[in-house]
Amino acid sequence: MRWKRGRRVDDGVPVPRSRLRLVLRVALTIAVVGVVAAGALVAADRTDRCDGQADVREEDGQCVGVTAALSDFDRSELADVVGRIARANAEAESDDQHVSVAVFLPMTPAADGLVPIEWVRHQLQGAYQAQADHNRNSRPRVRLLLANPGGRVEHWERVVEELDRRRDGPDHLVAVTGIGLSLDNARAAMRRLSELRIPMVGSTITADDLDRIPGLLRPAPTNRRQAAAAASYVKATGASTALLVVDTDTDDLYPRTLADAFRAQFDDDAHRVLSHEQQYDSSLDGVNSAFALMLPNICATDADVVYFAGRGQDLALFIGQLGSRVCQDRAVSIVTADDVAATLFHTEEVRAGLASGVTVIYTDLAHPGAWAADAARPSAERAFADSAISRFVGVGESTVCFRCVFPEESLDDGAAIMAHDAVLTVTTALQKTSGSSARRVKPTELLQTFNALNGENAVVGSSGMLSYDNSGTVERKVVPVLRLREDGTTEFLHLESR
Repeated sequence: MRWKRGRRVDDGVPVPRSRLRLVLRVALTIAVVGVVAAGALVAADRTDRCDGQADVREEDGQCVGVTAALSDFDRSELADVVGRIARANAEAESDDQHVSVAVFLPMTPAADGLVPIEWVRHQLQGAYQAQADHNRNSRPRVRLLLANPGGRVEHWERVVEELDRRRDGPDHLVAVTGIGLSLDNARAAMRRLSELRIPMVGSTITADDLDRIPGLLRPAPTNRRQAAAAASYVKATGASTALLVVDTDTDDLYPRTLADAFRAQFDDDAHRVLSHEQQYDSSLDGVNSAFALMLPNICATDADVVYFAGRGQDLALFIGQLGSRVCQDRAVSIVTADDVAATLFHTEEVRAGLASGVTVIYTDLAHPGAWAADAARPSAERAFADSAISRFVGVGESTVCFRCVFPEESLDDGAAIMAHDAVLTVTTALQKTSGSSARRVKPTELLQTFNALNGENAVVGSSGMLSYDNSGTVERKVVPVLRLREDGTTEFLHLESR
């Protein structure tokens, strides 16, 4: 007996292979093919859900990545404006010196997330309006890249790496706008972009300590500026004491900086913030229960107003709980800041709370009511240029204004106006850098120009004049003061410009 080429030979007669071995081989082959096929189907499914974009992939059930408006991140609510941006991008490519500006936003917010999808859509609409205005009359033309780092900016590292790669090649990325939320993840993304020397203009970020990030401009009034406007308005109503309700979530920069700013602005010889603030932690379960436990203290306090330093989604729960307070005979005046604008207040609980004698006054980043209020002032005191307002409301039979293009969309949350002004800041710097040559510029050249966007070189924004100080913070920014109506809509009250 001997072996020959894998077969046993006995006295010159081949012995057949074991039937069991053949069966096992066939079974193994089928299993491998099945795994490969299943993997291919899963990969195809993941790609299909994200529009087949190589740089937009599913992560944690979200379509995350960067696209030249060739994907709506599987959010049908964004499809119309994304399509408009895609067409504008195609037209911009006819300019051989075109550049790209990224809009970096949480494009896939969860249903119970910090912002609703309407807020995201409004941001993209405002960015598109600024792109269209610039490309209509100026060069080099601009393409918009859409960058989704996830609903809580949790996938920022991968997205920032992709933006870094897009500085070269056909995209010629020169700046990043948007960002939108003052979260730790957003702060980390901004620091990395700063290290890469990519210019940034945040649309709606307001935390005061972000002024230490080089290369970042912020057209929105900071928490300190909003707190000053709120304190001024509240004092004018005769209020002399305030109770703070504060979110202590350490991953969110917005609440604590807001609380500290209000205390600093309200406290003086005739006004005081009560020493013992009411606290909750939005990163933990049981937020609604925490608010319920606050009710006896709120009823017992002698505070004229409650300053709420937290996110709008938590404020909605807080208002709902106040509807069941024991002291129904006592009105409760809540004062807060701009995150109200990014929240939908349409639940029965909120309506009941507001109807029980709860008033909500808040400062915002921008509001169309400010334009009408400003128009009634003497021309020397006006804060808005006619040309800036016409970009949104149009003049005569104009067909290029925001309301001409998006007639059904509301401007009340300020998101479209602020996103417009963020992109406008970049295009203004782009024009000042390229000059009459209309040449393509580098990100570092824009960083140089950012230093000059103040005084006579201020940007004529639709949210007010944008004169940036040496830390990148807008100076003397006007602040609208609004009231939340019982039906969840807003009422313009006052424009703080001091």
